[in-house]
Amino acid sequence: MHQGEQTRNLLKGSGIPMGDIAEKLGLTRQGLNYHLRKQQLDANFKTLVAERFPDIFKTESKASATIGKHSNAYSVGDIQHNETDSPFVDLGNGQYIMIVPLVQDYAYAGYLAGYQDEEYIDELPKHSFVVNKQHKGKYMAFQVIGDSMSNGTEESITEGSTVTGREIQRHLWSSRFHIHRFKDYVIVHKEGILIKRIIRHDVEAGVITCQSLNPDKDAYPDFDLDLDDCSQIFNIVNVTQIR
Repeated sequence: MHQGEQTRNLLKGSGIPMGDIAEKLGLTRQGLNYHLRKQQLDANFKTLVAERFPDIFKTESKASATIGKHSNAYSVGDIQHNETDSPFVDLGNGQYIMIVPLVQDYAYAGYLAGYQDEEYIDELPKHSFVVNKQHKGKYMAFQVIGDSMSNGTEESITEGSTVTGREIQRHLWSSRFHIHRFKDYVIVHKEGILIKRIIRHDVEAGVITCQSLNPDKDAYPDFDLDLDDCSQIFNIVNVTQIR
């Protein structure tokens, strides 16, 4: 991991939105990203970051020592980042807190336009939950809109709840989804974000059949989606229900 990536991870771990960090440094978001993409950081930039964020880096000398240190070790209680997996906190008791971006109900439309924009994803609020092991992969959380997935049973995903899903990489869509192991999915479709159960995956045709749990099939009939019209698919691994 190069110095820019290490610094980005330290700044992300502070919980301060990247837009606010850029403003405090007197930079635009584009300017901040320019520095954080560098293999080797400018000395002036490292000094500036250490001065403006002393609680993160403590002192300039400690910042310089921290930035550029190569190690795979991490400390219990610290937020850990890497390029491919979601951040996590090791609680030290065999449990971990996963920290994932949260798309709230009012942000659905914005996500359709910005899901490929790293800066947009960085600015999203965060959702966290406890797991028993560190999970690999990219995870996102979505707030549930409507009652299409509510049927009055324990399987219900009620309105206002938060679902967390692991992204199924697009190159894997040509293989049959594990719909018996993971029943429910978040589907980022060109017409909106859907939270549905997938009951059939026609690999040859590239079509999935989606089902709502709500028993009112006049209002919520099963329907097919062409995978070519989908941008992302997440299999749901956690549901945080509202009380």
